[in-house]
Amino acid sequence: MYVLMDLEWFCTDQRNMFPTQIAALRVDKNWQRLDLFFSRIKTECANTPDWTHMAFSGGAPEDFLSAPALSKVLRDFRVWLHKDDVLCWWAEEAPKIFKQLHTPLLQTPVLQAPPAVPHRVLLDHVSPVLASKGIKQENPYKIAAALELAVHAPAHCSEHDVLTIRTVLQALDFPQENLGKRAKRRTGRYSSRQDPVHADMPYQLDATTGLLHRKDCDDIPDGAVLSGFASFKPCFNGKARPCPRLTEEYRSAKRKRKQNTIARSQYNFVYVKTSPVFHRRDCSRILSANSIMGSIFYEGCTKTGRRPCRLCKPSALEPVKVPEKIYAPVKPSRRPFQKNLPNPEQRAIQRLKQSQEERRNAQLDAMTDQERADLFTLTQPGYAFWAAAGYQTFHRRDCRKLKGLSNLKGFSRFSDASRAGYTPCKLCKPTKKQDMIYSIPITSQKRQDESVQDLVALCEENQFTYSREAGYFTIRTPLGRWRIHLNCNPIVVDHINLTTTPDNPLLYHRQPRLFLSLADIFSYIKRHDKKLLDLKRQPLEAT
Repeated sequence: MYVLMDLEWFCTDQRNMFPTQIAALRVDKNWQRLDLFFSRIKTECANTPDWTHMAFSGGAPEDFLSAPALSKVLRDFRVWLHKDDVLCWWAEEAPKIFKQLHTPLLQTPVLQAPPAVPHRVLLDHVSPVLASKGIKQENPYKIAAALELAVHAPAHCSEHDVLTIRTVLQALDFPQENLGKRAKRRTGRYSSRQDPVHADMPYQLDATTGLLHRKDCDDIPDGAVLSGFASFKPCFNGKARPCPRLTEEYRSAKRKRKQNTIARSQYNFVYVKTSPVFHRRDCSRILSANSIMGSIFYEGCTKTGRRPCRLCKPSALEPVKVPEKIYAPVKPSRRPFQKNLPNPEQRAIQRLKQSQEERRNAQLDAMTDQERADLFTLTQPGYAFWAAAGYQTFHRRDCRKLKGLSNLKGFSRFSDASRAGYTPCKLCKPTKKQDMIYSIPITSQKRQDESVQDLVALCEENQFTYSREAGYFTIRTPLGRWRIHLNCNPIVVDHINLTTTPDNPLLYHRQPRLFLSLADIFSYIKRHDKKLLDLKRQPLEAT
């Protein structure tokens, strides 16, 4: 059986497509209606859609907000389909979008229907009949109007679309046998060489003249080969030219885009590759260029042989802002820890990941207070050995004797457990090799867009003196000094030794914990100083 299909959707400015409704009409050999499938689709777009858009015709906003999700609609549609059905679409945009949405569901166990569903583009087959009758290749509603046929309203509701397609095919007396033959690809309104997008996009590019129009522009010639765009962005660096009615809007959008590009760049002086002149970054003449190059320093532009712009008058004497070097983002490793790190640091990261996962998966609501306390002790990434109340032995984490014990107590080092009066377990045999050298607090977390400037702001807010040299950031607090290794990941922190001893002649000693963010380091420094104040420990001045 042949099934007449229609899919409606809308596009965002980022060219993301969200379906809104789908309809399928199964017909017999004479194009008579047998069965109809229709459903609206709840949009997953984060932004509020334009409810006046044509894709929402035939329903109120509440009808779409209460509609089922896309996955459920497609599953219901697959159940509705027969194995011998052939899907027939009016134009080629909709089946391409449908395949993008439908293909991922074919891998789910819910769908046992054949993965290969035949598709037909009706306009490819009907175009010779339309040409013989002198009718343009348009949408079904315009063809129905040319044939003086009564159709359902409102237009562009999926249910009404498939009924209108059936009415047109029946009026043209189009034989279904022709759908089994290979159709010759037509040249018309929907056959753009570019990727097809929604025909109702706000801007339309004429492939013949290279002019960009608004969708309702009267200057669009009849039968033009058009491509739709949601914004000007894809057209800025191409050969597209705005039509006279769109010139001012296109120029304003292009200048605004160039302003954003320059604002995100590090250049203090900019120029165009084909121009012998260079400009200051705030010069208005550069905003009409297609591509922009530049330099941080004045000499970088003069060495290219270019002269200063006479309008903005760039000068070598004006202050130059030297931006901080921006490193490429590090790709996440497949392993649960960073590569190229010493083994103790790798193990610290691995313990942190494992502890966080165990706490996330734990059923805390079903536990008693003591069970929760034991879980937190056991998943503390700073502990390497554990002992239980009433027992004289301590264990490693993987020891089976540790299971079922309560009132747990943790230790970072073998010597700490021994000094507390516990003896090593004879089953798991803990040794000094399992000592916790470095740990990462489980509350530590990575923060996006964090920079050294945030650390500077915290120091100034708390009136701490600071300095930066090479790859280090040094902080002086009223009770001590700290050195932060900026090029390490995770971040390493050193604390000053205010007195030197024969067994520790270094000025700094490394802290036995690692950090994932600068904000956590600063909080740790403040807690460290507060603890010293509470214990009334006043450090000596460094010599």
